[in-house]
Amino acid sequence: MKFGVAVTTSVTPAVTELDQKDYVERVSSVAESNGFDSIWVSDRTVYPADLSNRYPDQFGPGKNDPNTQNVLEALTTLAYVGGATRSIKLGTSVLVLPFRNPILNTKMISTLDVLSGGRLILGIGSGWMQEEFDAMGSNYNLRGQITDEHLDFFLNSCSNQVFSGSSQDANRIKMRLFPQALQKPHPPIWIGGNSRASLLRTARFGDGWHAIRLTPKELKDQKIELEKLCHRTERNISEIVVSLRATVSIGQSLYDKSGERMPLTGSLDLVQSDLNNYQESGLDYLVVSMAGSSVNKVIESVNLFSSEFLD
Repeated sequence: MKFGVAVTTSVTPAVTELDQKDYVERVSSVAESNGFDSIWVSDRTVYPADLSNRYPDQFGPGKNDPNTQNVLEALTTLAYVGGATRSIKLGTSVLVLPFRNPILNTKMISTLDVLSGGRLILGIGSGWMQEEFDAMGSNYNLRGQITDEHLDFFLNSCSNQVFSGSSQDANRIKMRLFPQALQKPHPPIWIGGNSRASLLRTARFGDGWHAIRLTPKELKDQKIELEKLCHRTERNISEIVVSLRATVSIGQSLYDKSGERMPLTGSLDLVQSDLNNYQESGLDYLVVSMAGSSVNKVIESVNLFSSEFLD
């Protein structure tokens, strides 16, 4: 199993703008020097000021701090991390495509892949927070269709720099897009989400499936469903990386709303047992979101995880 570290997710310290640069630099440097395979960032543009009232199960009292949604822009952050590191892969967990212009976004993704020396893993999703869609002027109800169209454009651009631009004429103007991504045929595309729609999209487009916070049993069951969908699209599931982003808390057990201990939290022995269960369930790649009340606590956890669990 390979491992990555998330530097911007809902469990990281709610640091201020002045602290963000130091936080991203330090965690990225420690992750690379300790042998992690990748660094990951999340994508959030805006969110409701009364987030805890609208989503109490996620951000209410005793839940995630709404300020943890104050994350840096994803592709800009990865460009910075790419310049500050040498070889660690750079991943998005996940980039919400319906908010982005497909032409400009394709150019940004390809530029990032070129300047990083072909280190990008493109995790994508269709989004979930309707208020964010409304603020961004994107159609929430068509988010799946928009995501698929965006992926079609990106994949076509990786094999053909010339495309038909929009025009009032029946004869569309041929447009050229530069650069193309360095990785061939394209950077790995990992489809984020736990829904059936995400599994269908993975079977159609994905080089990887990027699940979020599933238990080992849930992951195993979902992988069985993905295998059925891959058969329908005449793909072999062995071609697809099965990945998971999950919270890790070493030394302190965390519990879900039903009172069950969350996997990968608690003692070193419990975390090791959970890792074994995930591997037996078919997990290939784990992106860890380190729970911590401060930057130093997160870095301590990254160091401890690597010393105990990385080969």
